[in-house]
Amino acid sequence: MVDIKQCDDFFPSEDHAFCVFMLNNQAMADLHGHEFDELVIVRSGSGFHIVNDHAEMIRQGDFFFVTANDVHYYEATSELSLINILIHRERDFKYIKNIDGLMGKLNANRQPFSAGYHSLTENALQGIIRLAEDISQRRDDLFDDLYFSSTESSLLQILTTLCQSIGLTKVGSADEQGKISVLDYIRDNYAQDINWKSVCEEKGIALRTLYRVFHEITGKTPDKFHQLYRLLKAQELLRTTDSSIGRVAVVCGFSHPARLTEAYRRQFQRTPTEERLLSFSVGPAM
Repeated sequence: MVDIKQCDDFFPSEDHAFCVFMLNNQAMADLHGHEFDELVIVRSGSGFHIVNDHAEMIRQGDFFFVTANDVHYYEATSELSLINILIHRERDFKYIKNIDGLMGKLNANRQPFSAGYHSLTENALQGIIRLAEDISQRRDDLFDDLYFSSTESSLLQILTTLCQSIGLTKVGSADEQGKISVLDYIRDNYAQDINWKSVCEEKGIALRTLYRVFHEITGKTPDKFHQLYRLLKAQELLRTTDSSIGRVAVVCGFSHPARLTEAYRRQFQRTPTEERLLSFSVGPAM
């Protein structure tokens, strides 16, 4: 049974249409849903976000929107710190009169790494962190007009910054862009065999730098992280489609179904066949 987070456990009062939580070192949470919408911004660290059985890698600067109709959890987290903005869509804001337009734009682009999505630059992220901390620190203040005008103003700035990042070409320091491009390489190539030496030559970085960056961000070597990504994508297909295990193995880059089964059992303590039997949502074949 899915745990549903209740509004009364999080919102400071019935007058609050939103609230903010700063979470450090997010652990691998169990599957859950909630009565409210949730905007999540990754402050630091990395991991995988599994929403409605779809897996995506997340790391610093990523943001995503989880609706009250979704169920999700986190997997393989490494020093993952988050900003969670909870939004009660049935409550009115005191001063923000047209938040639906901004929320609609974020919701339409809530799947990270799709067309038009760009993670936040370091400067934009730091600005959002300051605004979120200001809201969070005022949580115990008297909930008067000044409180709501200040916190809603900060929220509006956060939403504006996020919306401005959608569809724009990301800019940042060469070092920042280098780290991002190396880590994100797996997003587009997880199903392929990756020659990391060739990747380093293409990106103009040393192999030891690549290994250091991966370990700093993910706590894993590039090869181990690559393998985990493949397995989580295989798990996604097993849970959301009725594709054969052989087809899943091919799509996720395993040379033979037996290779997938061996690696899958080692990672999840069950076979792909057992995973499919446990699945609650089987969609159309690929």
